[in-house]
Amino acid sequence: MVRLFIKKELMSKQDRLIVSDSTGQELFLIVGRWGRFADKLSVFSIDGSRLLDIRQATLSFFPKFYFYIDAKKMGTLKKRPGIQGIKNPFFTFTGLNWVITGDFIKKHFTIKHFNKTIGTIIKHVSYMGELYIVDFDSEEYIPVACGLAILLDHYAQSKKPMRKRWQQQTYSLGFMHPIWMKLKRKFY
Repeated sequence: MVRLFIKKELMSKQDRLIVSDSTGQELFLIVGRWGRFADKLSVFSIDGSRLLDIRQATLSFFPKFYFYIDAKKMGTLKKRPGIQGIKNPFFTFTGLNWVITGDFIKKHFTIKHFNKTIGTIIKHVSYMGELYIVDFDSEEYIPVACGLAILLDHYAQSKKPMRKRWQQQTYSLGFMHPIWMKLKRKFY
């Protein structure tokens, strides 16, 4: 099992992300933009060799992305409606036969290959900020899993920074704060 970390706060401020392992060693660099038609995201090894390109093919509620290795298409990631429609969507990755499911609010995702769990992508919030923890069985597909983490973050439903919500809920000492938070969730 390989475990990697992607610091989330950098996602919104820059177009470059560094992926590191549990010892803090930097392994990958993710460069590019995503979320608009024809945007491109690339994953590089830390020595500068290009490992993966991701291109957005469609811009809709259910977008489609093409994944390329050495200019050869390796698969397509497509968002699909869930059983309850738009409420519980999931992703399929044709070419590798993966299904990515999870909770878009808590940002906890599972990657399965023929009903066998091969990886997870989990958002973790701590005093140091927000980060994604990518656990994966095979080292071969780690760059693909890192690209998935970035795309899943972009298409998650809640865009309000989780750290701010966590700080408001944890550090407020006012007796009206719990009531205000419930009203705020209801109307926003």
